[in-house]
Amino acid sequence: MNTAGYSASQIRFSEANNTVSRAPASYWLLLAFLFLLYANLPLVFPALDAVRPAQAVAGLALVMLLAEWTFSRKRFVFAYPEALLLLAFLGAAVMSSLTALWPRFAVESVADLAKMTVVFFFILNCVNTESRLRGVMWTLVIGGLLPAAGALRNYAQGNLVEGRAAWIGTFANPNELAYSLVILLPLAAFLATGLSLLPRLALLGVALIYVGAIMVSFSRGGLLGLAAVMAFCAWRKRSVVLRGLMVLLVVAGLSFAGRFWSRGEDFQNLSADVSFQQRLATSQAGLAMFFDHPLFGVGLGCSVVAWPLYAPEGLYTRGALVTHNTFIQAMSETGIIGFAPFMLFVGFGLYYVRRQARDCSQPGLANLSSGIEIALWGFLVCGMSGGYVLTWYPYILLGMAASARQIGRLSR
Repeated sequence: MNTAGYSASQIRFSEANNTVSRAPASYWLLLAFLFLLYANLPLVFPALDAVRPAQAVAGLALVMLLAEWTFSRKRFVFAYPEALLLLAFLGAAVMSSLTALWPRFAVESVADLAKMTVVFFFILNCVNTESRLRGVMWTLVIGGLLPAAGALRNYAQGNLVEGRAAWIGTFANPNELAYSLVILLPLAAFLATGLSLLPRLALLGVALIYVGAIMVSFSRGGLLGLAAVMAFCAWRKRSVVLRGLMVLLVVAGLSFAGRFWSRGEDFQNLSADVSFQQRLATSQAGLAMFFDHPLFGVGLGCSVVAWPLYAPEGLYTRGALVTHNTFIQAMSETGIIGFAPFMLFVGFGLYYVRRQARDCSQPGLANLSSGIEIALWGFLVCGMSGGYVLTWYPYILLGMAASARQIGRLSR
């Protein structure tokens, strides 16, 4: 793909001219919120738990956006069909809570999904220029350094869980840590396009930190996702040097994993691997949940509640397990009325961002869209071995994808 060159001065979070005044307050608050998702400040500084920084910033951002709509008569952006499909999925989740195995837990899960839906629409309505989209990508890439560095520090200090490194909060699960970093790698790779040597080296350093953290998480799904996004990046980038570097990273990563693998399970002898068999069992149980509750499912988030009822006899587990497949999770928890719009939401988002990535008339936007597209592929690969319906990242990425399409449409 031919991409326009960018100077180092284009590492910006907003428009080049009169930056502060032209970018609305809601946009800067959005960036702050996205960064705080990674920072986990209340867990680092427990005194901040009473303030709840991320929630406070999100609420203020919403107030500012409503004020901007009121006083500047901005138009509400509704990306069809992705936005409609997301609302349909949210509606299906609400319906599933009415017949859920644990209604209260399902309602709490629906509330989380509603927050993610708001963030999707927030991105869609705030990120309406190419430079702002780049700013969101930079914020995510910078924010990802916090859990990555935390995991590497824990590994160096020997603070491991079953031989695996992680961090805190949502990143305390090694699989979620690895998945959240896998999807950031293509964003960093395509942000580097056209920059001068120094910022490109900085982004390479960031990518190496990500790769190191993914490796010490010893997440097999994360390693597969890492290989997938690197293969996609090497395929899309026409630079022989970059392709060679990515091959070296994969070889070095596999060598590291083979030499220092410290968890009890690896990729060998999967038929006797308890962890692997548990993951297969959760998918089998998820399908059984769906067949028993085909219309509304067992309730959003409630596959973990239903697990004891559907777990195969004789399978060893230390507790209830969530469905380790994002797509079976959506099917088992929300039934066909939720599964269909969720899959179409992801599918249309991926289709449109791929089309934007191939639009040679807007090379800068096409370059950013390529990074978002490959990040979504990373989500899909990781989602085959993890239940990530109720995580922020697919909704953030698909919000960015919808924004890229709207920006492309307005720029023509």
